[in-house]
Order: sequence, then C-alpha cells, then structure tokens
Amino acid sequence: MSEIKTAHKEYASFAAEVRAELADHISKAGHCRRAELRAFFESCMDEEQYFISDESLTIIEKCNSLVEKEYHIKPEIEKKHHTYTLSVSGMSRIKKSLGADEVLERTCCKKAYLRGWFLSSGTVTDPEGHYHLEIVTRKEDQAERIRAILKEFDISAKLTHRKNRPVVYLKEGQKVVDFLNIVGAHVALMEFENARIVKEVRGKVNRIVNCETANIKKTISASSRQVSDIELLMSSSKYDDLSESLKEIAQLRLDHPDATLAELGQMLDPPIAKSAVNHRMRRLIEAAGQIR
Repeated sequence: MSEIKTAHKEYASFAAEVRAELADHISKAGHCRRAELRAFFESCMDEEQYFISDESLTIIEKCNSLVEKEYHIKPEIEKKHHTYTLSVSGMSRIKKSLGADEVLERTCCKKAYLRGWFLSSGTVTDPEGHYHLEIVTRKEDQAERIRAILKEFDISAKLTHRKNRPVVYLKEGQKVVDFLNIVGAHVALMEFENARIVKEVRGKVNRIVNCETANIKKTISASSRQVSDIELLMSSSKYDDLSESLKEIAQLRLDHPDATLAELGQMLDPPIAKSAVNHRMRRLIEAAGQIR
C-alpha cells in the first residue's frame, strides 16, 4: 500500500496532475461515492472476474478507498508485471447497488460520476498547447450518458470513435475549464486558467508586433520609392520648377529616409499635418512620373 500512496509523486504532465488531484478527492456523502464507483466499474470492470485493473495506481488507489468507505470491504490488490488489479468480494451485491437509477439522480452525484470517468478513461492536453479533453468509453450508451450529463451543466460535448471505442471530447478552453470545475480539480483549473491567460496575452503581443513590423516594412518601402522619385527629379531640370514647400519636404525625405510622414511634418517650421505631407509627396511622385 505504501507503493500506492507514493504513486502521485511520479506524475509530470498536466493530465497526470489533474488525475492525481481527483484521486485524492474522496466524497463525504455515500451517494456520491457510489456514483463515482459506478463510473469506475462501467469503464474498467472485468465482466467475468469482477475486478478493476489499470497500469497506473491512480484508479486502484481511488477504488480501494471508495469500496472500503462505502461497503466496509477490504479489496485485494495484486500486481502482475506492470498491471495492478483490485479484486472485490461480494461484487454482485455491489454491482446491483451501483446500477440503481437513483445513483445518478443528484447533481453532486453526476459530478462524482464524471470525475470517476475522467479518472478511469480521461485525459486533457497541457494548456500551453491546443485545448482538448476527452473520455474514452466502452459502449455507445455510456458515451451518450456522459454527454447528457455534461449538457445539464451547459457543456456541449462532441462524440467520435477511435478503434471502435466511443470518445466524448471537448475542444474549447472555456469548456475544459468548466469541466475541471465540475469534477473538483480546482488547483488544476487555476493552473489551466493562468496558462490560458499567458497564451492569450502572448498571442495578442505577437499580433501587435506583427502589425507593427508590417507597418514598418510598408513605411520603408514607401520611403524607398519616394527617395528614388526625388533623386530622379533632382537629376532633371524640372526640380528647379518645384515650389519651395515641395523642395523642403523633398530634402527632408532625403535626410530622413526612415521617418514617417507624420514625423516629417513635425520637422517643418511651422509643423504641418500628416495629410499635408502626404499631399506634397503625391505631387513630387506625380512630377517624377511625368519625367519617366
């Protein structure tokens, strides 16, 4: 049993952290414990020998605690190779009590049921990447029951199939947050929310930087064309025919090729608006076009 108690320390991924947190969550109410056990038995009960097996210790530890508290039965835990099994005496009586309709009547019991399913067959991606939470079921009716319960909590889940197994899944960040809240993974929920905020802020910063970079490139490209036109004008006799205001803005552009039109306008005495600078620059470009 000491091996079971220390298993959670080996977890590293976000999904494993969620499972570890939920594994430590033991409901105080017997009806909620039965609802969670029902999910465990539906997802991984051996129909012939009536035991639960899992490659990790998470489900084994949780089921062991729930069975002991609810039915006062000491399950037998065995390890064969990398698989742990939990054998429970009096399984027919337990199975009958868990299958009763009233097991899933209360809202709190529905939350416990979802918690059991996620622990036994669920996973969730790290919040730094794309958002995805799924529960792999054994039968179609199990998947539909999970979807129906989620819908009662205003969570619309989708259904797909993988290797002939029905899979209930969520792909939106807010839906994942709502699910974690429902099943009681509040520590993981805060970690997920923090990561989601950081990712959203990072994305916003990247969009701003990309926009600024595009604007800079646009300014440099326009400036390069303006300098080329001004140099063409200066190499011709037509430059002498330009007004002093046009010559002034032309010289400023040559002296400050990286400046924006608004910045060029502020360098004049008196300063002029960006629109006025743009108007003068268009006249210079038109004059250069006539030479070409």
